[in-house]
Amino acid sequence: MNCNHLHIFQKTLASTGINAILLKKDLSNLSALDTALRMELYNREILEQSIAFLKHWLIPERIIRYVDKFRLNYFLIYVPEKYCKEDEFPYFVAGPFFYERIATDNIHQLMREYDIPNTLFPDILTFFNTIPEIGNINSLESMVLTLSTELFEQNYHISYLPKNELRLVKSQEELKKVQEQTSITSTSIEERYNVENQMLDAITVGDFQEAYAAHQKFTSFYIHPRTEDLLRNKQNFQVILNTIARKAAERAGVHPLYLDDVSTKFAVKINHAKTTDELDKIARDLVYQYCLLAKNHSLQRYSPVVKNIISYIDFHFMEDLSLSYFADMFNITKTYLSSLFKKETGSTLTDFIHQIRMRRAITLMNSSTLPVTEIAEACGYHDISYFIRIFKKNYKISPKQYQKNIQKTLA
Repeated sequence: MNCNHLHIFQKTLASTGINAILLKKDLSNLSALDTALRMELYNREILEQSIAFLKHWLIPERIIRYVDKFRLNYFLIYVPEKYCKEDEFPYFVAGPFFYERIATDNIHQLMREYDIPNTLFPDILTFFNTIPEIGNINSLESMVLTLSTELFEQNYHISYLPKNELRLVKSQEELKKVQEQTSITSTSIEERYNVENQMLDAITVGDFQEAYAAHQKFTSFYIHPRTEDLLRNKQNFQVILNTIARKAAERAGVHPLYLDDVSTKFAVKINHAKTTDELDKIARDLVYQYCLLAKNHSLQRYSPVVKNIISYIDFHFMEDLSLSYFADMFNITKTYLSSLFKKETGSTLTDFIHQIRMRRAITLMNSSTLPVTEIAEACGYHDISYFIRIFKKNYKISPKQYQKNIQKTLA
């Protein structure tokens, strides 16, 4: 068994939002195929028959592209047994995903066709909204084909099940009796919390791939809507995501000044989002930005002296700061401090002060119409010519030209 190959395959697909599992021989992980949608609607025996039917088509070197009756897309991949554990079938299932999201009217039509009670519409709709949408299906097929071929050392080709072989479970006898008040529940609260903690741990160490994979898994769980407005419901959950991601980055030792900037930015984006697809993109960027903070601005790895200096600069960048100023503050030589700061941060102390001040200058230019002289003063530069020189060095453009560009963009 080579778990690394399987792990690479799963992580790569997880980066696109797609889940991938090896089927257990006892089918104990069957519900992971669709976050238990079918397990709640149908008898387990019917599902096992469907799996047996699909396994009939899986042979070495074949990848099946399969679209089920709920229009969910899957890749079914035969994996050489040497990569599997004893309790696993050599069948990799990647999905579900949409390449085109289903309209609300079509969801109603599907429910009528398969005798699903109307009372379950909010649950079914919420479930469909958790399924990732892949814009370019050809690129995804190419990626899956390349991954499978390289990782599992097989000359794979992609096949499609003939339409007349897509047998659909439909009869009343095959349907489990669903009570009028039934709610589809994908997993236990304990499991959701475990996945949430995995996401927070990954953000804390700045591991975006792990954090986003955990986030995608978490959003696949069914959580009962708090409002009837699906957009507002999703906004509410992303506000919560923004809060807990901030806490994870704070746990990593990121300074509150950085956290406040990112948190405020995403609070505004979430509130102004017009579609659920827009919110999905915001969530991915949110997880990425907090991981970046934890990776690049964590103070945990710094010595007490450097940590205190960075914190001081963040709050006192308008003051006259210099190497001599901090050497006197901590009663150490300038040579030692200069060497220590460069070793731990990769930047000279002077350059680091300029970086903080320039970031503040850009923020002021983007959010105000203050003249350049006042912005320079607010950032700790009392010599306007020096401010302009440092600004042009960092951004390859003068402050006035930067302001003009902003005005053109807003016009």
